[in-house]
Amino acid sequence: MPHMLSSASRTRVITSIARFQNLGQRCMSVRPLKYEHPTNTPGESSPQKQALPPPRKKVTIASLHALRQERTPITVLTAYDYPTARAASTHGIDVTLVGDSLAQVCLGYSSTTSLTLDEMLHHCRAVARGTTAPLLVADMPFGSFYAGKEDTVRAAVRMLQEGNVEAVKLEGGSEIAGRVQALTSIGIPVMAHVGLLPQRHTALSGYRVQGRTAQSGRSILHSALALEEAGAFSIVLEAIPSSLAAYITSRLKVPTIGIGAGPGCAGQVLVWDDVMGTWAGHKAKFVRRFGDVKSEVERGVKAYASAVRNGGFPQHEKEGYRMDDGEMEKLLEMEGDREWTWSPPELMSN
Repeated sequence: MPHMLSSASRTRVITSIARFQNLGQRCMSVRPLKYEHPTNTPGESSPQKQALPPPRKKVTIASLHALRQERTPITVLTAYDYPTARAASTHGIDVTLVGDSLAQVCLGYSSTTSLTLDEMLHHCRAVARGTTAPLLVADMPFGSFYAGKEDTVRAAVRMLQEGNVEAVKLEGGSEIAGRVQALTSIGIPVMAHVGLLPQRHTALSGYRVQGRTAQSGRSILHSALALEEAGAFSIVLEAIPSSLAAYITSRLKVPTIGIGAGPGCAGQVLVWDDVMGTWAGHKAKFVRRFGDVKSEVERGVKAYASAVRNGGFPQHEKEGYRMDDGEMEKLLEMEGDREWTWSPPELMSN
């Protein structure tokens, strides 16, 4: 990159990301919750504290390659905030992806192209605070890596420094290999993404399956090979035929992560809201619902609203607080108010 950045600038960039190079450690803005052992005292049958599961070993790029070698499928799930990050960390996900799909499922945009880098950084920070074991990857938003290699480096450095992520994901084929190489050459890990490219959905005439013909399939294959050569540590294959995905997987030395690419990939990724059933929009063929959170949310919201309206919530004894004995009377005396009286609604209804 000497032709792109001055020697001093290059030194600053390398220094700024150096703390992210030890992939065996998790760099985050807050420490994870510590493991707590049960604190039973003699004669007690149950612990005073809820014991947390032992901390999981940190997932690294090396461990992802080991999973591929062992033919153990890699699990990838999107997360957009602290609670979803905690869930992914607690329940065995290998890679947490701050996907630009948050544009639609969190911010209400019609497509991912509306998402800005600053908006992405806000969500990255929240996810980073809740991530412990999984490798943390984030999408580089639409437009953040199109102007050239130098702008790509600047945006990626911001995502590591300000977003506290460990790697970035770029959508595109062989035409972005130079930008991928610009990042990997200075130690910024890159996950590539080929096949259906949601950031280019307009140019692709919608969200259509790619690689159905020999020519288009070969183009995707050679894009994947070029991105691997540029240093990508993993490649997402989206919405391509299962046989093509399996063949590309066999040709690559890095793990492939499928989404709508069949069972022949080294791992799979889905969007949190698709998995949990909270997304009310279009359901792609490759999506499987593993939860029905939407129904539970509807039930909870309706029950809450009903309880408030009918006076059932809050109840003084269960959810209220008391003043010290005689203090309310003293307050009324101070105010010179001898008429005000109050009884909890649940007592008045009896």
